[in-house]
Amino acid sequence: MKSAPDDGLRDLLLPILNQPTGVTPSGWPYLDRSAWESFRDRVPHLFGAGLRVLRAVDEIESSNGEDDPNLARSCKVARQIVRTAAITAPPDLWLLRHVLGFLAELGLLERLLAGEAIYPAQCRVSRAGVERDLDPRELEADLGFLLARGVVDQYDESYRIAGHPRVRQLLTEITPVPAGIPISVTSLWGSLFRGDALPSESIDVLLDLAFTTPRPVRHGTPNHWIASHDEVQLGYRLVPLVLGLRAAGRTTELKLDVRLRPLTLSATHPFAAAGALEILTAAGWLDREGEDYTVTPLGARGFKRAPGPFGIIETYHPYMAQGAQILLEGRGQAWVHRGENVGASQDANRKTFRLANDALDRFCKDTGFSYDVFVEHAIGRGEATRQRFARNGEAIRYVGADLESASIDAARSEQAAGNLPKDMLFVEADIGCPEVLLQAFTTAGLSPEGAVMLVGNGFHEVRDQTDERMAEVFRGYERAGLVLLFTEENALSIDDLRATAWNTYHSGFKYLHEKSGQGLRPADPRPGRVRLGRPLRAAWSACALLAGYRRADAYCSRTRTIYPYVPPSGHNPSISVSHMFVPGRIADRLGI
Repeated sequence: MKSAPDDGLRDLLLPILNQPTGVTPSGWPYLDRSAWESFRDRVPHLFGAGLRVLRAVDEIESSNGEDDPNLARSCKVARQIVRTAAITAPPDLWLLRHVLGFLAELGLLERLLAGEAIYPAQCRVSRAGVERDLDPRELEADLGFLLARGVVDQYDESYRIAGHPRVRQLLTEITPVPAGIPISVTSLWGSLFRGDALPSESIDVLLDLAFTTPRPVRHGTPNHWIASHDEVQLGYRLVPLVLGLRAAGRTTELKLDVRLRPLTLSATHPFAAAGALEILTAAGWLDREGEDYTVTPLGARGFKRAPGPFGIIETYHPYMAQGAQILLEGRGQAWVHRGENVGASQDANRKTFRLANDALDRFCKDTGFSYDVFVEHAIGRGEATRQRFARNGEAIRYVGADLESASIDAARSEQAAGNLPKDMLFVEADIGCPEVLLQAFTTAGLSPEGAVMLVGNGFHEVRDQTDERMAEVFRGYERAGLVLLFTEENALSIDDLRATAWNTYHSGFKYLHEKSGQGLRPADPRPGRVRLGRPLRAAWSACALLAGYRRADAYCSRTRTIYPYVPPSGHNPSISVSHMFVPGRIADRLGI
């Protein structure tokens, strides 16, 4: 049911929204720092609380904003914060449920609640009556994630429970994930929404998740951005549900004000579908009126934008399912399997690929550069190639590469559907081993000199990389003459992650790449000292320049910055950066 006007929430918001705002050189409004921090810490804005904030902001602006440009700007920023959190918070909450669950299984939450300091380098647990040492690197990553989410604080080489009372409540109430929950619930929801008949045990899992869904409380007393137990549980339920809708091809139909009933989602199992609708209602993505559910503004944006970030994080469910075992025995054979969420990754990268292809066209026009071969590495379904093929047709050759056969298979299916070139060459290759791709060039009679390689969030997948190893990978491509266009999510410090709360999903993104041995990096060197967590790796720009590449700055682009205000230091990193690097000899020829 649509929430009634909330005078208390308006009273909480008005002093924040009336503080001075500014406008960036690009025309984007931003809040004063104190206004942002008050909003972050005192205005609950996750899930249903976020929907109430959006409606309260609309009321405030309609009553006062037309004659007050400053208020209109602050309302615009407030809406963006809420809409962003609807996309970025659930993946981190899904992870928190798993990480806290396996730490509870090993008795570490009990020790934190008792006030004990946990030292990753020397941490023993009792397992089946036997004392075992936990893997220091793996435990450091787990506690680093909790540090980024405000659950623990760092004391030199150790970690202790954070002091906010809701942290103690969270650690007291959390339990291990029940053994009967499958590794990935996404596939069960997907089958339900496709109309498949599911066995009773699968339906029981979905019903148990759906009808134990917490209802977020109204705003009440001043808050803190640290997640409550109910918010963690709701994020844990929402992520696989939305991905199940995406896997069944249902998210595109869920637009603003679309009406739903259980039979709309599943004629085969309407009771389980009703549970799904209740989860989405608790999340603020649907309003309920009697038997009808209606997609809200928060839900319309979520169904459109969330599958990409949700899918990228949920892909790592093998690491979460084996969390306790990994701490006891090391990473072993845990590995990401992207097949189920290849479509979600395509959703996440579609816009950045378009920007990169636009930049390539401008580069060719401005410099006279031309190329005969276009390579997409970390190919997924071949979205970058599909866009390039629509522009260049059969005038050039196309190569698709990926380490995973599931991605190659997905790209071949797109080729069979006519979306990719008929003569496209596919290569199963690790992006960290340039020689494999280059050997395929030789075998096919192609020259790598002046070929263009576009990569969407693929270079960070190089396992166990050092700064020197990453520079050597780039050197292999530079010597072969490949022009590189690649997008990478920006590695953010824990200082930045805590200060920006739910304004990005990068705490989880960073954590999972550490767990899997991959390496996120900042786009450029971060100025100043990092106070919390491990030092950041060398920047992408530094590694590429060391390898002999030249950065074509005019053809690089950045997405939105992480702070909704201008920090005093001036350091406001972007969520992601699209880079363009040209081999030195080609740059000399083009006068770059």
